Amino acid sequence: MRSVEVELKLSVKTDLFVKTKVIAAVRNRLFQLPNHYTSPQHLTNIYFETPDNQLRRWDMGLRIRGFGEQYEMTMKTAGKVIAGLHQRPEFNVPLQQPKLDLARFPADIWPEKSNLAQLQADLAEMFSTNFSREKWLVTYGLNEKNQSEIEVVLDQGEIRSGEKSSPICEFELELKTGQISDVLALADELALQGGLRLENKSKAARGYALVKGKLSTELTQLSEITQEQQPLSVLLTHILHQWQEQEERWLAGISTGKTELAQVLACAEMVVDKQEKTAPALILLPALKEALSATDADAQEVCYRTEWLQCKLALTQWLIAHH
Repeated sequence: MRSVEVELKLSVKTDLFVKTKVIAAVRNRLFQLPNHYTSPQHLTNIYFETPDNQLRRWDMGLRIRGFGEQYEMTMKTAGKVIAGLHQRPEFNVPLQQPKLDLARFPADIWPEKSNLAQLQADLAEMFSTNFSREKWLVTYGLNEKNQSEIEVVLDQGEIRSGEKSSPICEFELELKTGQISDVLALADELALQGGLRLENKSKAARGYALVKGKLSTELTQLSEITQEQQPLSVLLTHILHQWQEQEERWLAGISTGKTELAQVLACAEMVVDKQEKTAPALILLPALKEALSATDADAQEVCYRTEWLQCKLALTQWLIAHH
């Protein structure tokens, strides 16, 4: 079965006191909305890849998900991510047991002349995710006559590859029916709790990074983009991409991430000034620049601020409006 996910991920600050407080506040708000609630359930996902990363080179991701005695094989194919808003086709096939059977996917998802038998023989487990999932299907929207259905899940657990592991603690907002703008509006409301930030990478992408053991370094410099005459959508896409990537570098302890983030905010401010008639009222940018410029600025403190997240969401909404 083919579907296209539209989802947004909000990771929760790892500090135990903040995490506990944020999770309680967000859960409380979700229960205040019209919702259908599902209590926590344990999920296991096993991700597969070949030794030469063939699926990654095709921009595909393969997993088997286990829930109780039920299993599902999923292939995610090439899609796009806009500042943490994920849109990616996926194909789901139910399984009787947790064993790969690539022939059950539609034939047209594979590149021409693919040898499925050889591919399946080459595939091996790369990493797994184990987490509990709590779920709310909420009715939400700025337009009371045309509201959206948004599935919000809270995932808590870990990603593991051999002896290496990485924590999972995030809220995911997935649009079921309605408008993407409602997903962003709900995220903006949840941002008021503080302690949340946009997570640009899926659990699978973080799993591959855990296996690889390093961050990607391939980034187009913003100066190369802003010096050219580019459509607003292109400029915003690059600004948001750079913002997310440099933010992750700073959080990972790479000091240049902070310097690059200052340039990102300066570029964002320049674009807003030039597009005054259509730009959102980003009155938060100067405050963010000031917080970032402090000598003792802490990555965890700055990147999980309410204003930091709200500003990125406003730019994302602006980008969606011009796509």
